[in-house]
Amino acid sequence: MTQQPSSSPSAAVYTIEQIRQQRMAKKTEIATSVRRMQTFSEQLFAPQRSIGKLDGLMQQVNAGIAAYDGLMTGLRIMRRVQSFFRHRRR
Repeated sequence: MTQQPSSSPSAAVYTIEQIRQQRMAKKTEIATSVRRMQTFSEQLFAPQRSIGKLDGLMQQVNAGIAAYDGLMTGLRIMRRVQSFFRHRRR
């Protein structure tokens, strides 16, 4: 006696065409999402446009100060980490 699989209401039958359509829909959804994320990140990280020469100069000065501050913070962290390892050896 062989039993045939019972068809339950939760078992859905998919055709290759339905799968292909769903796949293409998801591909276009992903592509739109990627484009949206790219434009958002470009707007977020794009440098500010300067209005005049003085504004441009001030932006350069601010960028230089930020770079110097980052460098000094990095050096301080490195020195602390090195001193931690030096004290441990003794």
